[in-house]
Amino acid sequence: MPEDDETTFAAELRRLRGTVTLRELGRRASCSKSIISDLEHERRSPTVPIAKGLDKALGAGGRLVSLAEAQRQRLSEETAEAAPERAVDGLLREWDNVWRRDFLKGAGAAGAALATGLGTGGTAAAGSRDLMDAHLALRAAHGRLDNLRGASAVYAQAVAHHQQILDWHATAATAAERQKIAALAADTGGFVGFLTYDLGMAEHAAMRYSDAAAHARQAGDLSSCINLIGQMSRILTDQGHYRRALVLADGALHLGGTQAHPAVRSWLHAVRAHHHACLGDTRTAQKDLGAAWKLLDRADDGEKPTYIGYLGAAELNKWTGHAMARLGQTTPSLLRTGQTALDEALAAWPATMVRGSAEVLTASARIHAARGDQEAATGLATRAVAIASETGSARNLRAALAVATV
Repeated sequence: MPEDDETTFAAELRRLRGTVTLRELGRRASCSKSIISDLEHERRSPTVPIAKGLDKALGAGGRLVSLAEAQRQRLSEETAEAAPERAVDGLLREWDNVWRRDFLKGAGAAGAALATGLGTGGTAAAGSRDLMDAHLALRAAHGRLDNLRGASAVYAQAVAHHQQILDWHATAATAAERQKIAALAADTGGFVGFLTYDLGMAEHAAMRYSDAAAHARQAGDLSSCINLIGQMSRILTDQGHYRRALVLADGALHLGGTQAHPAVRSWLHAVRAHHHACLGDTRTAQKDLGAAWKLLDRADDGEKPTYIGYLGAAELNKWTGHAMARLGQTTPSLLRTGQTALDEALAAWPATMVRGSAEVLTASARIHAARGDQEAATGLATRAVAIASETGSARNLRAALAVATV
């Protein structure tokens, strides 16, 4: 087939797929049907590796690969004068490489379950303020339900809602409207990413976060973008990839500079402190914690983004405890500092954030165990196991059981 400048990757993919079902093509190309659907509706830009898989599955003879490369080249040229956007691209490519190398192989049955889709439930194409407010209110309600009952209580609804936002974004009439909806898509996508990770599906959370960061970039929301990149780095650390996590966190903070919201920068410094602690760098970890606490004083400026609304002293004390628990493995005196921080976190932890309390209890149990108080450690870990079980948090349950069974 001759090259046609008017042919897009999405149009050619639809043509080549013909009557082949999304599920069947996904099986042939080792790709979820939701990704294929997103590509066909231009909700996602094609990566060359995915294009190669689809090209081979459809016998396209390199046509899809050529179109994917051309589309990525156009995007690169369009952002050639925008250094911050180039930096985001670089960080997302780094994440994409790590995700493919370290997580994609483990997709397995969990991946198949997520790839089945949950329906789109169309959203009206109107760009009214009332419609946007209704979506924002629904997102907030989902967040409250997650805090009280856990990810499993809201996951299906949150995924369906996010799909509605993506559909709305795809049919927006103007660039200005698309930009506003992209900001909402970054929020709902990041929330689905967190829920997915809390349910124990790291490889799919990775994909969700990456897509959400791309929407944040499209919306021009620097704070949201670097917050999502920070969330990606947290997954890497939890999986034991400390140096790779540090690359993302460093990049996010450098990109944010002084322009990103202080609450986001505070949280990023706290998370990066934990990355440094995992690598045994006491001095830099403590420096990051100092920066996090200093920025906290400026966080509640009346413009704190809703997606970082949980940032407060309790959250920073939690991360201080995480960091000190790591550093205490080689410097036992720091365990007391970590225990004090976690005690303060527990004392101030909001009653409405039930699911998250399991993480704080587990961290406290871990430090008590390291200090030789096994009875207290067992009691705290038992409470954490109960909360994690009640809220269906696979992530917290795994961590709590690891301490409880020592």
